[in-house]
Amino acid sequence: MAEDPDPHVFNHVKKELVRMGDGVVSTLEKSWCDHDTNEYHRNRIFEIIREIQVNDIKADLEKWKASSTRDLLKGTLIIARFQFPHLDFDVVDAELEKIKQKVWLEINEEHTAFEIVKIFNHVLFDLCGFCASEDSFHAPQNSLINAVLETKRGNQLSLSILYSVIAQKLHIPIFGIDLPNNFILGFMDEFQTLKMLGLDKDERNVLFYINPYSKGRIFDQNEIENYLKSHHLPIRHDYFVPCSNTDILKRLIDNLANAYLKVGEIQKVEELELIRKVLA
Repeated sequence: MAEDPDPHVFNHVKKELVRMGDGVVSTLEKSWCDHDTNEYHRNRIFEIIREIQVNDIKADLEKWKASSTRDLLKGTLIIARFQFPHLDFDVVDAELEKIKQKVWLEINEEHTAFEIVKIFNHVLFDLCGFCASEDSFHAPQNSLINAVLETKRGNQLSLSILYSVIAQKLHIPIFGIDLPNNFILGFMDEFQTLKMLGLDKDERNVLFYINPYSKGRIFDQNEIENYLKSHHLPIRHDYFVPCSNTDILKRLIDNLANAYLKVGEIQKVEELELIRKVLA
């Protein structure tokens, strides 16, 4: 067995390689796969690769946070690179465009908001086959949009992100609502119809709510109130209106951290905590 290198030497080499960034990852990966590389050195190489990858995610999130749009899909894909570092964003976007096209072919300007959601539900859940992942609910892949597109299985958050991203590609105002231990969508009242009719007294400005985890079931604010009461939670305004894309990414990171914690991958939990701090 090879002797452990001087830790000071290793730390210096590691620091330099990390500073060089993504450009050295392919070389490090080749060394990791080399049959002559022993287990100890493979672990060291992997440690360096992971630090570079985590730093890249943090840097991309910094740019995302500073952008004017804070695009939900882009932010979601940046987080997905934590599990899939070589993820091709264009491939994922192309798959989403196919689904968007199927929805677009079915809708027209005459459809009501309710009818549009019915079409969405038919395309996503009947034609494309997306559904709730109940058997492996906490598995990390259930939170990542590229994996959800492949397996057709997701949790409350990932299915809501998928639904919302496609809606926004079609300029349909469906946005995420962050509930305690749950996540849903709201179809926004763009033309303030409810307010004109005197039906939206607290200015929530939401026509109705959608639960993608239940195949797009539509419901009203009374059900949210009942949910909060049944869990002894306060009736807060922000539980009825869309949250920011930043809040969605925070929730996504928390979901991933919880998934890794359940299987004892503490290092990944710690890495995600560092990534989450970027969005604080």
